[in-house]
Amino acid sequence: MGRKFKIFRIRGMITVSDYLTMINIVLGMLAVFFQDFRFIYLALVFDALDGYVARKTNTVTDFGAQLDSLCDVVSFGVAPSYLLYHYFGSTWSLVTSLIFLLCGALRLARFNTLDVKDFVGLPIPAGALLLSTFSEMILKYDKMLRHYYWDIDIFIFGTLIGFLMISDIIYPKYPRRWYLVIFGISLVLSLFNIPEGLFICAIGYALYGVFHQVKSHL
Repeated sequence: MGRKFKIFRIRGMITVSDYLTMINIVLGMLAVFFQDFRFIYLALVFDALDGYVARKTNTVTDFGAQLDSLCDVVSFGVAPSYLLYHYFGSTWSLVTSLIFLLCGALRLARFNTLDVKDFVGLPIPAGALLLSTFSEMILKYDKMLRHYYWDIDIFIFGTLIGFLMISDIIYPKYPRRWYLVIFGISLVLSLFNIPEGLFICAIGYALYGVFHQVKSHL
């Protein structure tokens, strides 16, 4: 008998964790379609789960790693960049969006070439969380602040996030348990339009790497 004809061999390459990764990119696109930051926050959950499941089921593969990065560039690069420009619509926000997206893509490309214990540079999910929660809080408190001109602040903040992503600053892959508990509670609150906790968590993680880097060189 001749060899069995197969047209969809890719099915044999997809693991359980890869399905979680694909949910990640679907949520990223939903964030764009519905102009809603909360889908980005949910994508963070599945981005964390896919790696956890892959390790627990011993199904870590090169295919999964590449798929994860491609999904991340959509959910945590394209989605927050698009939403930033969608809501603020200025030249400054456009430039900020492009800088963030380019730095995020470079960060992911470098990540795929390294085999290190910790993260080198701020991970793009953390960068997306910072940019998204910062943007959402501006939208939430803008009237209270009497329509303060935010464009320069957004540019500076977004550019700093981009530089942190392509920096050589070391960030831990696995935060402490107490941090994860606070993060989980904050994530649930963010789904009810309370992004402040997530913003504080993201700022804390970003600054931890910076302070640890400075301390190690003293």
